[in-house]
Amino acid sequence: MGSMRGSQPRNMPQSGGYYGELMNRHEFFTQKQHRKQLTHLHFCCAAFYFIVLMSVFLPGHITNMFTYLLGVQKFLNLFSNEWIDYILVVGLALAIQLTKSRIACSLLFAYTAVDCLYKYYVFRRIEGVWPLLVAGYMVTLAFEMQKAWSQYQQTGIV
Repeated sequence: MGSMRGSQPRNMPQSGGYYGELMNRHEFFTQKQHRKQLTHLHFCCAAFYFIVLMSVFLPGHITNMFTYLLGVQKFLNLFSNEWIDYILVVGLALAIQLTKSRIACSLLFAYTAVDCLYKYYVFRRIEGVWPLLVAGYMVTLAFEMQKAWSQYQQTGIV
């Protein structure tokens, strides 16, 4: 066990005074301090799953009522198939939930923003504001969580 002058072990922080074993991302985010943010992120993802499920499984007239209320409607009628939209939204929500990805949050926010603008341009009414607000909140949560994770990696302090 010689001197640690020239090199540091792999799981040591680059700076700071902590030289113990660092937690992985999953362990870090299940700590008491970050559980609230993680719970909110999972709740937001569940809201998108719920919106997509309602759009898929509720028949015709009821679906239109709920999709107008929640703002989930066909974004672009690509090949007369709204499944592309559903798969995209569910895929992004899964990526956010599993990896806490800032990129996936930003893409979902951009998608809901473009969807909201498209609906306003076509229908001349504001629709899809709630999913846009939820996606915006997800972006702020993801960036806060990444900031806390980066700070932990540098200092080793939770």
